[in-house]
Amino acid sequence: MRLRIAIAVLMTLLGMYAVWIEPNWIEVSIHDMRSGNAGDEIRVVQLSDLHIQDLTSRELEVASRVNALKPDLVVLSGDVIDRQDRLPTLHSFLAALGDTPIVAVLGNWEYWADVDFHALRNEYRHHGIRLLVNEVASYQIRHRTLNIVGLDDFTAGQPDDELWNAHLNGSTAVLVQHSPGYFEKLPIKTRSQNFNLCLAGHTHGGQVTLFGWPIWKPPGSGSFTSGLYDTTDCKLYVSKGLGMSLLPVRFGARPEIAVFDL
Repeated sequence: MRLRIAIAVLMTLLGMYAVWIEPNWIEVSIHDMRSGNAGDEIRVVQLSDLHIQDLTSRELEVASRVNALKPDLVVLSGDVIDRQDRLPTLHSFLAALGDTPIVAVLGNWEYWADVDFHALRNEYRHHGIRLLVNEVASYQIRHRTLNIVGLDDFTAGQPDDELWNAHLNGSTAVLVQHSPGYFEKLPIKTRSQNFNLCLAGHTHGGQVTLFGWPIWKPPGSGSFTSGLYDTTDCKLYVSKGLGMSLLPVRFGARPEIAVFDL
């Protein structure tokens, strides 16, 4: 009887941790990827898989932490919202991020939820944000040029492989694609562009893991879970993201704000 009570108490505590503690225990991971003068770095912050539902203290904490990091650019790498009626909430969150330049790409949930892409693009435009769907955006940061190649989502959209061959003129170049499984499906002919970094999300780091092993990952994840990978095409970082999907829990996969000094 005592053993059963102990197990029941333990399971209750673990459940409370997964619902109330870990989803709000935000990790900031900083990655030094500089190859030149230490004074010339460009700071890029990645926010992935926000799955924004409401503007709570959690979302405001994310915005506050991002602002404190003083990024040169923020990248929203897909699944920012997963319901049609969350554009007003997104509006409030974007306002909290302030005037830092921001680019965004689409994730699978923007497709699966039938989000009005015209309205979403207008919302982003209202905040000075560029939504990149198989497009390139260029930024002059101090005396360097930063090019962001934003691909459509691999799981639900149609990424343009030809953008791997875009003429980026020796600039610092970052490619963003929501679903990391894409990087296992690229045809050899695309492998000609030397990107400094590729960014993805989608996996939520497994969202629920046991000793670091994900119980389940969504289609389009490929063999990736989270962290930095050396792929044939580029150094790929897969963010654990910030929100939750399907179940409102996280266990062994803390929400993440990823920071890159390039």
